[in-house]
Amino acid sequence: MGPRDIVKRAVEIGLDIIAITDHNSAQNARAVMDAAKNTNLTVIPGMEVYTREEAHMICLFDTAQHAEEFQEVIYDHLADGENDPDWFGPQYIVDGNENVIGECKKLLAMPTNLHVHHVASFVIDLGGIIYPAHIDRKSNSLLRVLGFIPTNLPLDAVEIAQPFEEASKNIGMLKNSKYSIMRSSDAHMIEQLGTKSTWCYMEAPTFDELSKAIKRTDGRSTSLSVEDKSIKTKV
Repeated sequence: MGPRDIVKRAVEIGLDIIAITDHNSAQNARAVMDAAKNTNLTVIPGMEVYTREEAHMICLFDTAQHAEEFQEVIYDHLADGENDPDWFGPQYIVDGNENVIGECKKLLAMPTNLHVHHVASFVIDLGGIIYPAHIDRKSNSLLRVLGFIPTNLPLDAVEIAQPFEEASKNIGMLKNSKYSIMRSSDAHMIEQLGTKSTWCYMEAPTFDELSKAIKRTDGRSTSLSVEDKSIKTKV
């Protein structure tokens, strides 16, 4: 899943926006943004943070610089020790041309020591968006580990992995939810890219417009199905 491969695949299958959200790191987000410069694909820099509660949180930012500032915070709160490539695999850092320029030695697969409220505070201070990943899964789901979604968290969305009809059978809060419901491929292999997606109704494929769609402001919104193809953006 090199940057050029990701961009090529996303364009081929008709995605307008993708987000790069590696576990506890944003070091490869800028490379994918660089690879997409001569295309119509928008790449959002982000991270999937592993919180102290062992929940995964999607964190999205307007610029690579903000994502990298957030990364410094996360790196300061990772477990001590180095990654074992034989167990977790190598953690390569690449450029937009897929040249390996380094290797991250940190334990990215382990939880940080930050509670979800602390993570949310850092994200919001940097102007980012945060929402819990795959709340309908048994593992690494904020809903599963806490038993509820805290109402004092600054969340405007939740992500589900299953189709809405299936997820809502077990999670009653999804029906008439105050949150925007997101689905994404959570791709760990190139063929998984775009297997799940969200339609966003907004004026342009930008971070600011995506933020408005997720927050349901200024007439923007999200949907898990296509309602009006003339104003769709596929994320």
